Amino acid sequence: MRQKIAKCAGIAWLGWSCVATAMAAKPGVDFPTRPITLVVPFAAGNIADGISRILANGLSEELGQQVVVENRPGTGGIGAIRQVAAAAPDGYTMIYVGVGAAISQSLFRTAPYDIEKSFTPISITTSNDVLLLAGKKSKLKDVQDVVREAKAKGDRFTVGISFLGTLQHLSAELFKSNANLSYTIVPFRTAANLNTALQSGDIDVAFEYLPPMYGLVAEGSLNALAIGNGTHRSPRLPDVPTFTELGYPKVQVASWGMLLAPAKTPAAVVERLNKAVQTVLNNPETRARLENTGSRVLGGTTAQARELLSTDMGRWQKVIQDARIELQ
Repeated sequence: MRQKIAKCAGIAWLGWSCVATAMAAKPGVDFPTRPITLVVPFAAGNIADGISRILANGLSEELGQQVVVENRPGTGGIGAIRQVAAAAPDGYTMIYVGVGAAISQSLFRTAPYDIEKSFTPISITTSNDVLLLAGKKSKLKDVQDVVREAKAKGDRFTVGISFLGTLQHLSAELFKSNANLSYTIVPFRTAANLNTALQSGDIDVAFEYLPPMYGLVAEGSLNALAIGNGTHRSPRLPDVPTFTELGYPKVQVASWGMLLAPAKTPAAVVERLNKAVQTVLNNPETRARLENTGSRVLGGTTAQARELLSTDMGRWQKVIQDARIELQ
């Protein structure tokens, strides 16, 4: 009888030992136990900053720990990306990046970082459409007008963008090559300066994100001629056709937001964060707040985020090479 009891006790102890070992082998079971830092490589007040703060609020509630937004602007986000890449891979430091992080790596002769090797994607969050715009008084009323006028004027036809090396810049290059045009691209420092130039007729058209221009389009100060998000029209501008509809299927241009963690962050921690992000994005109130910024709410798995990052890096690298954009 004693032998039987001892045997059973031994089996029970062995079973608990296996459970304890399994739990110990799964880091992140108790994650998080302290505040999380969400680094934003943009200044406060930026669209990406606003999206990050909405996400941080939702994640704080979902995770039961404060998610603190820390703005680290400057050097095109390179400094912030490097700092987070070097942070402890424990899930307590994340970074919110946009498509610029995938683009900028191809703009340098020697890349300042390798975003695929230095980070583990957590989730795609949102997307922002890029518009082809004309001024209210412009005679250019659709993309056909733009193509016709650009072919007639050649290099004298001007297309405005915000900064060189941005998605807006590459959108202009992509449309130029796909429509077989030759025009001059003019960079501006802000969307406000771009708008002024459009209104005055100093430039013919411009590529810019929907959020900063939506109000001007809605009130009729600017005309949106096309939108670059594949086959999906924007619910905010349902009358604006996509480039795909207009015969330019390769001109699919939309930014995205993504949360990344340092490479080697435990899979269980990444999965916990991903599930929390999906819950936040599916919350009706949070979703409405994000959509009010002019963004599309996306979400998805870590694998989908990794695939998007890799695909866009290759895609924009080719555009940069084909357009012969000077590397820094």
